[in-house]
Amino acid sequence: MQLLNQHYPEKVVTTISRDPEYITPRIKVLLCRRNRLMRTGQVEEAGAISVRIGQAIERRCRAQLSRYNDKTHVGHPQPSARMKGITAKTLNEYYASLIRPAYVAPTRKPTTAEAEVPPQCVSEQEVFLMLDTLRPTAAGLDGLPAWFLRVAAPVTCKLTANIFNMSLSTSTVLRQWKEARIRPIPKVVTPVQRSDFRPISVTPY
Repeated sequence: MQLLNQHYPEKVVTTISRDPEYITPRIKVLLCRRNRLMRTGQVEEAGAISVRIGQAIERRCRAQLSRYNDKTHVGHPQPSARMKGITAKTLNEYYASLIRPAYVAPTRKPTTAEAEVPPQCVSEQEVFLMLDTLRPTAAGLDGLPAWFLRVAAPVTCKLTANIFNMSLSTSTVLRQWKEARIRPIPKVVTPVQRSDFRPISVTPY
């Protein structure tokens, strides 16, 4: 993460309450870049960014309007008083209660791998192709974005393939691979209880 912050630092942009609702931080970054290009006389580059801005605003507005129908009143949304009892803690307790309480870890199966060097069940080329074709998804618990995993695929594919092969040869799953960040997504328009949220697990890789 230190190397990532050093060579690929995140950009900071400020949004204010006077900004229109369709202005996202990404769109505002593009607006600032376009303005800088216009001030330096790079009109063609600024025009290309203007097209990207228009497309991003169109997608944003389309996504916002898709939530409404003919019977929906468009106005300032008011927080529902019925959701006051739903917090991150109560959701965490609810999801934890869904896990089998009497869960017992299964007995590890013996492995036939006796050599120190694990067999090449997963090749370096296969791992490279998987990393190189990752879709843009949310970062996992490690905080590494998908675009960085694609960029670093030529460097990390060999080490990652070795980790996969060690896991298969020793019948062991890394503890980090069993952890996930749960993001609750409403299943209904107006959620009023904990079961109205669908848990979406964001796992590493």
